[in-house]
Amino acid sequence: MENNEQVGVSVLDLLLVVAENLKLLVLGPLVVGVLALLAGFALPQSFTSQAILVSAPAQAVTMMTSPLVLDPVIKILNFTDGISIDAARAKLAGQIKAVIGKDALLRIDVTAKTPTEAQKNANLIIDAYLKSTAPGELDRADLEKRLTYAKTSLESVRKLIERITSNGAGMLNKPITLGEAGTSVVALGELQARYLGEVLSIPRTIQGLSRDAVIQPPTLPTEAVAPKKGLIAILSTLAGGFVLLMWVFIRKAWANAQQDPMSLKKQARLRTALGFKSLPR
Repeated sequence: MENNEQVGVSVLDLLLVVAENLKLLVLGPLVVGVLALLAGFALPQSFTSQAILVSAPAQAVTMMTSPLVLDPVIKILNFTDGISIDAARAKLAGQIKAVIGKDALLRIDVTAKTPTEAQKNANLIIDAYLKSTAPGELDRADLEKRLTYAKTSLESVRKLIERITSNGAGMLNKPITLGEAGTSVVALGELQARYLGEVLSIPRTIQGLSRDAVIQPPTLPTEAVAPKKGLIAILSTLAGGFVLLMWVFIRKAWANAQQDPMSLKKQARLRTALGFKSLPR
């Protein structure tokens, strides 16, 4: 029973301390929250421009923050002013977020200090990425050779089919064995379709992705994504209230300890350790 009474008294003491300092514990955190909210308005804001591109390979996400994409943008924006190229890359890469969604579409978020800057940087990054999809010189040369071969073969197959159809009119629905080609009209048609596909696809591969790949152009953001002023104010209010509550309890405990000779000696030693030569009067 004695322990229960001590616990009850202890709880009542705590409640009494809170009641005696209620005004401080209410107004103090509110002041801290208001000051934090005002500070949030003074902090630099960030805006994010969003864009969506057609389905892309998984390495497209890595490409977005690779030197191949970043360096041309860094040069245009003059990001290396006073910093190294590695620092400039890290700075710009930190403003870019690229993900491939479940729909296989490539989503790009670019953050900057102003809405127009965010949209401008997003366009520059997308242009650099699209340009990076074009093959290098050696690959381009191989593709051009393949294209030339495909065009020549397509024309040869077209002429051969033309000769067959002109000599065997009305029999195109039947398999016709060709002594000079060693195949049928159906097989020649499939071969023609394959070469035609290469003639159409290889130039696109040589050019790389174009702006047609952009489904949603970079947006012009209207609201800042950071700092979150409301969240800052709430967290500051809670933190301020907790600190004040601890301070009130510690101050009360310190005052109560002065009633105990043993605790009073410990207080004296603590003051000495902290550099206070004598007790306040």
